[in-house]
Amino acid sequence: MMIPLTVTATMTTGIAHSLPWGIALDGILASALWYASKPAATHIPALDADNPPDLDLPLARCLPPAGPWHWAATCSWPDPAPIQPDVHYWTSRVDHRSFEHLTAALPKVISDRQGRWKAHRMPLITYPCRTLTWSAVGDPDQIRALLATIPAIGKKRSQGEGQVLAWDVSPAPHLDAFTAAHLTPTGELGRPVPPACLIDRHIATSGLGLAAIRPPSMHPSRLHELHLPAPVMS
Repeated sequence: MMIPLTVTATMTTGIAHSLPWGIALDGILASALWYASKPAATHIPALDADNPPDLDLPLARCLPPAGPWHWAATCSWPDPAPIQPDVHYWTSRVDHRSFEHLTAALPKVISDRQGRWKAHRMPLITYPCRTLTWSAVGDPDQIRALLATIPAIGKKRSQGEGQVLAWDVSPAPHLDAFTAAHLTPTGELGRPVPPACLIDRHIATSGLGLAAIRPPSMHPSRLHELHLPAPVMS
């Protein structure tokens, strides 16, 4: 049964992501469903397909009169909203012992200052917060089941970033379908949307720009000219 919902993730410290707005709930659910389906080795990866299929997510679809459709779910909204990001760093260095097992002979020096084996120290932008909130129109039981398999979200999860302590999926009868599918808890635009979704609605945006309308968000077929939400930090 598709009803308006509020989805909340209680975080350990916060989340790392590259977009100026939050992480899309439909992308999180799609990743969980894709992993659970365990496609055969002969299956074409989604990013290699000319027209990747849309997974059957437990979300309603927003079907505007013109333009592409999207899942009825927003991007994450942090609480408290961060005043400034927290910069972490990740490093990468050649494991010389592993090299010794992979080749019969090594050069006297493997430089970590230049060349292909150069060591890296890279910044990672993180956003500290206690919780992340999404709104959506969907099936609460199926969404709970998928989110229960997600222990962390965002970038650098294997390094401990974006760990989720608990998920909560609750009915939100105070939200209408449009609000649940498009707006943040503060009433601002909560996800990239086609212009047709905002006809006759006075909702501020960050203007038009190229963005993914639904997962897989890195596939060229998903990129459209959309109204963009405001950055997490303005």
